[in-house]
Amino acid sequence: MPFKKIHRSNLSTETPETLYRDYKNRKIEGLLAHQADIIREYHKNAVDQSDVALQLPTGSGKTLVGLLIGEWRLRHFREKVVYLCPTKQLAHQVVEQSINKYGIKANLFTGKQAEYDPSKKLEYRNAETIAVTTYSGLFNTNSFFENADVIILDDAHSAENYIAKYWSLLIDRKNNWEVFRALIDYLKPTLSESHYLRLISSSSDIYDAQWIEKVPTPLLYEYKLLSELISLLDEQIKDSDLKYTWSVIRDHLYACHIYLSYNTILFRPLIPPTRTHKPFSLGKQRLYMSATLGEGGELERLTGVENIVRLTIPDGWDQQGIGRRFFLFPESSFDENSSLDLIYKMICSTNRSLILTPDKSTESELGKSISEKTQYKIFNASQIEKSKQDFISAEKAVAVVANRYDGIDLPGDECRLLIIHNLQKTTNLQEKFIVTRLAADVLLKDRIITRIIQAVGRCTRSATDYAAVVIFGDELSKILQDQSQRKLLHPELQAEIEFGLEQSKESDENNFLDILKIFFQHEEEWNDADKDIISLRDELSQEKIPALDKLKSAVSHEVKYQYALWNNNFEAAIDECREVLNHLQGDDVEGYRAFWYYLAGSAAWLGAKQGIASMESIARDNFKRAAKVAPEVHWFSEISRLSLDYEEDCQKNTDKRLGQVIEGLANQLTKLGTANNRKFEAEVNKIIEDLNKDGPENSKKFEMAHKNLGQLLGYEAGNSKAKGASDPWWIAGEDLCIVFEDHSGAKRETIIGKNKVQEAAGHSDWINNNENITLSKQAEIITVMVTPCTKIEESAVIFTKEVCYWNITEFRKWAEKATSKVRQLRTTFPGEANLDWRRRAMQAYKDAKIDPASLVDMLSKSKLRDLPRSN
Repeated sequence: MPFKKIHRSNLSTETPETLYRDYKNRKIEGLLAHQADIIREYHKNAVDQSDVALQLPTGSGKTLVGLLIGEWRLRHFREKVVYLCPTKQLAHQVVEQSINKYGIKANLFTGKQAEYDPSKKLEYRNAETIAVTTYSGLFNTNSFFENADVIILDDAHSAENYIAKYWSLLIDRKNNWEVFRALIDYLKPTLSESHYLRLISSSSDIYDAQWIEKVPTPLLYEYKLLSELISLLDEQIKDSDLKYTWSVIRDHLYACHIYLSYNTILFRPLIPPTRTHKPFSLGKQRLYMSATLGEGGELERLTGVENIVRLTIPDGWDQQGIGRRFFLFPESSFDENSSLDLIYKMICSTNRSLILTPDKSTESELGKSISEKTQYKIFNASQIEKSKQDFISAEKAVAVVANRYDGIDLPGDECRLLIIHNLQKTTNLQEKFIVTRLAADVLLKDRIITRIIQAVGRCTRSATDYAAVVIFGDELSKILQDQSQRKLLHPELQAEIEFGLEQSKESDENNFLDILKIFFQHEEEWNDADKDIISLRDELSQEKIPALDKLKSAVSHEVKYQYALWNNNFEAAIDECREVLNHLQGDDVEGYRAFWYYLAGSAAWLGAKQGIASMESIARDNFKRAAKVAPEVHWFSEISRLSLDYEEDCQKNTDKRLGQVIEGLANQLTKLGTANNRKFEAEVNKIIEDLNKDGPENSKKFEMAHKNLGQLLGYEAGNSKAKGASDPWWIAGEDLCIVFEDHSGAKRETIIGKNKVQEAAGHSDWINNNENITLSKQAEIITVMVTPCTKIEESAVIFTKEVCYWNITEFRKWAEKATSKVRQLRTTFPGEANLDWRRRAMQAYKDAKIDPASLVDMLSKSKLRDLPRSN
């Protein structure tokens, strides 16, 4: 057998451009102008930088840019290059494009490492071809790519969950119930009784879906839980797939945070310490590619890298976009049900549609209803990710995908109709805690803008591509309809949205379908409309998100804090916290500032437990500052361990109750929507209408309206149909429950008798014995009878105990006043994440005397036993 000839390359590698000119086996003529511009800037200014980011709009060909830079470094420096994708489907897509379209050889590495092709492994190790894999291919405990020279991170804006997953231990109720329950029992000392009961309950409700909490780090030490937790997890997950993540964070559990929700428990550090992962940190260069990099330091937070050099966006891209999107807003003219009916007809007007939903339950519901209404075949995310071939080959198909705003590309005729049903604002428990509990949405606003940009670009992947984008759902509609929010978007996208809003206003069903047809035909009639969009675009400019400069200046210190904490250097961690706090001044970042006071306090507390002098006072001072900035997070003040007198304790308790009611109010306003008044006014009108109905035939409607009034005001409210159960109850926090006996069916002249009084007096026992109601053992339970009656039987007085009396006429007046105040507060409601609004809402409740403290005070002054008596 003859020896194999060694091939020597004669390719020019002076620059990436000269190299690519020698690649004749490609389907494209060459680089586009903007691709050449950014590659030249890279070659001129960034070849020797360790961390480089480049930004090109969705569909502008950044994949070729990344592959060509990787190929040039491979050829010029003989470096091993790894190209990371979020999903397997995208990895397959990149390899297919690289070989068949761009003429650049690339090898795919997905699946089990033991099954990697030996010849492909050799080609990678010998720096002969680019390796394409997923993020998890690099971020695992035994990565094949342990000595990569160049790491290219595609869709870097969405990499946080893929990267952080390596340092995130996620225990979910459904699949790991034994571990979940054991953890809750171990963490019980750090939880309020109501939170503990909520977590061990076997049934959930709407409040459980919204609930999120964090275990205060100092309490793990105070109750000596850390070593017990480590032993528990060592034992519980030693034989599961979770053991790999656990091995990464086990010895650094003190540097992680524990977040709790009804369904999951998450252990993770604030920022992924990627420099501790050698396959990532030892590379000569990491290249981050994205359609939007953000300007507030988000890329650094997501990747755990202090400083990333950003390449300049090519000329013109700050004003011009890729492809054409025609936005439609059915809910600008119709209610929810009519909008859905219209969407079914839009789906039937084209062969294939893509629908993005915020969660799995919505994905399932929509998929089922669309299948029934249209008879189209439904595809889910896993089917599309494996291969999109079946979907794009079908003539009548709809892909319904939950919580995926990138990684699914459907160019050209593959899909012309994109429907976006709301937007998931948070993608993990840490984000959710920061947004909902700390009202620090300024941190996530950049990410939300990124998700919008990614979502609307799924079906426009080139300069000449086009797709209709239907916006459905109050939350996303609200963002896009708000001019102040739209100004944060790219001018082309602003113009497309404004044009779509104008077309959708006061439009009937036939008009929607007619203009959609014109757009799909994409002929002369549409060309005239397109000129209007371009003209509008040229008048617009993109504004910066407020406070981004503060966040950007703080981010390097945030990253340094994480590494200091990870390495047990508490003094350095506190110093970095101080630097962060120096940059986070002003009301626009107060929620995030409160969190950093807490982080500084926690680092100091950990230091104190290590015997470092003076750290305990530093911890308490920072906890006190956190509590002052964000009193809504009640455990900020609790962990400061200040000595408070009784009056201050009482005040803190009432503020805590009110704070949780206002948080509930924000959730209700978000649920009812703020883009238009229809759903809110329908709810309020129904409540008031049913509360004003008299007679025994309307008593059930009265009870339901009474419960719904409590929910609307922000209380955790319920009503049971069980025999012997109480009527509606309202809960504020974990230590106040107002339980009602609704006697609305009686007449004014009816005398309240012994049986009715005994029934009411027993409601507190029923509440205490109800497993589904979570209250602390010390909870204050107030029983109230709402009735038109004005007299009580003499023989019934002895059974009244402390039951309060609320005349139904006064109750109705109070309900009118309360709903009127909620209506006023709704007009200024900016979204669930805003501390300033919550503070003003708390004061408004106090001023109107509809806060829990005022309500309790009013009720306690009117006892059932004090009514005039009748024999």
